Amino acid sequence: MTGSEDIALITILPLTILFWAWVVWAILEWRKTRHKSQLHNKIVDKFQSAQEFNDFLQSKEGNKFLNFIKFNGLAPKEKLLSSLSKGVILVTLGIALILVGQIFTEEMKYSIAFGIVSIALGAGFLISTFISYTLSKKWGIIDEKD
Repeated sequence: MTGSEDIALITILPLTILFWAWVVWAILEWRKTRHKSQLHNKIVDKFQSAQEFNDFLQSKEGNKFLNFIKFNGLAPKEKLLSSLSKGVILVTLGIALILVGQIFTEEMKYSIAFGIVSIALGAGFLISTFISYTLSKKWGIIDEKD
């Protein structure tokens, strides 16, 4: 094996493992969300009228129910901050990979390639965060003062 084949093996194997771990995580999250949605539907179906449901939502138990149904348990601001931090981390990782490629010239093309992909993913997270924040303010999900 040559040096470039070693580098390819060292980078591709962990990325492949990471990809499949992400696929398993995504499937488990989807199943959890689906079961949570089914549970919510069963609870809502128990009410005979909109007034009963409204009374329930005004109660202490109804407040707990509303807190429970937050998507993935995160409030909108927490989701935005999470997406923002992921974007910053990926952009920083991409810059670091490009710098490493400048130091180790033999493996430069792999490092720069992964760096560019990482920066693109990070930029996507940052753009998504900006769009989500703008739309959340417009739709009233997040208050103007927040």
